[in-house]
Amino acid sequence: MQQLDNFQIEKLLGEGSFGQVYLTTRKGDSKKYATKKLDRKTIDSSDARKYLENEIKVLQYLNHPNIVKFIDLKKTTNHYYIMMEYANGGELSKNLEKYMDKYNKAFSEEIVQYLMRQIIDAFKYIHGRKIIHRDVKLDNILLHYENEEDKKNLNIMKAQVKIIDFGFACMIGPNGLKYTALGSPINMDPLILKKLTSQNKKVRQLGYNEKADIWSLGTICYEMLIGKSAFNAEDMTELVEKVENGSYSIPTNISYEMASFLNGMLQYSADKRLTASQLSRHTFLTKNVNQFKKIDLKQISNEKKSGMIIVNSKDTDTFMKNKSIWSIFDKDAETILTGILPGQFVNNIDDKEDIEIKKGIKESRVELTINNTIPDNPTDTKVTGMTKDELDNVQKGAEANNVKEVNYTFNGNIFDAI
Repeated sequence: MQQLDNFQIEKLLGEGSFGQVYLTTRKGDSKKYATKKLDRKTIDSSDARKYLENEIKVLQYLNHPNIVKFIDLKKTTNHYYIMMEYANGGELSKNLEKYMDKYNKAFSEEIVQYLMRQIIDAFKYIHGRKIIHRDVKLDNILLHYENEEDKKNLNIMKAQVKIIDFGFACMIGPNGLKYTALGSPINMDPLILKKLTSQNKKVRQLGYNEKADIWSLGTICYEMLIGKSAFNAEDMTELVEKVENGSYSIPTNISYEMASFLNGMLQYSADKRLTASQLSRHTFLTKNVNQFKKIDLKQISNEKKSGMIIVNSKDTDTFMKNKSIWSIFDKDAETILTGILPGQFVNNIDDKEDIEIKKGIKESRVELTINNTIPDNPTDTKVTGMTKDELDNVQKGAEANNVKEVNYTFNGNIFDAI
């Protein structure tokens, strides 16, 4: 065991490309923490340092129950030690895999609703603070169970969501647009995917905003419900073709509310996607699942194959005869929360709170400006020949952020000041 000031490194939890993650305790504290031990030479000589520094800057600015907290950063001659809040359930992707192995099916609408309530609330908060995550995927969402019994039994309905990996995150600029092609291709906004793979200069110069996160949220929601990607592909070329085609399939026994919720996120055109705030008021999140209505297949105008309905992300109005799926969502409706457990939602950000937040940022020592986040300079990367196994590793240094997060007051350069 290793001692770092008042932190005790207990046991190895796992390993990544840039280091190891250890279970950690702190003197006089009953809580458990996760500490990532990173090789300084490797980090300092690569883009990983830029992403790591960016993540810590963003995390100390955020404070939400569904965003994993950063605790401390320490350094020795050879290593950086990043202390984070510990989430005992691990990645949501692994929990889904275990659930499917155990029950031979993906999550029910009730479980998806439970998880998406927390995830959407976190992103309403993140976007409300003018931040884009840019790498939303199941691997970057952790679960924390209150006890080992719930964890062992995969009692997902008792787990708390923790969003991680803010290394690619950025502040929304003055013009509201960003230009760097970052993220995991399988969950990537169609525009960013096109920027990543296209050699067309005009395409590369196109900008995107926080709605890029919304598309990614749609892909993870679909994966939780179906058990596979909406645009499942064996390589980058096939992925681009499927996303550009725009078609994905949903089960015929899905509810109207679930279909509408997915449709609100998986819109090819960003301006047609619902915002995180709008999604938080969607009936899929605000009604009890037992109040949902099953789709009347006689009313479906879309093509149906093998128990699945074909939906096209480029055409909003072709789902139901004489009625758009959008009609299920009332953008002006009040949020009516029924049967929701404490902690699943945080109060809405109102004008007064927004003013207080901005005042607090201005008066604090934290300086999270456009200039000290990740430079928005895309580098040319030709990745169309990559295999499925390589899709999540397109961006150099992406694995460097696979740590967890914290209230941390920082003044100056985090790596030089410690």
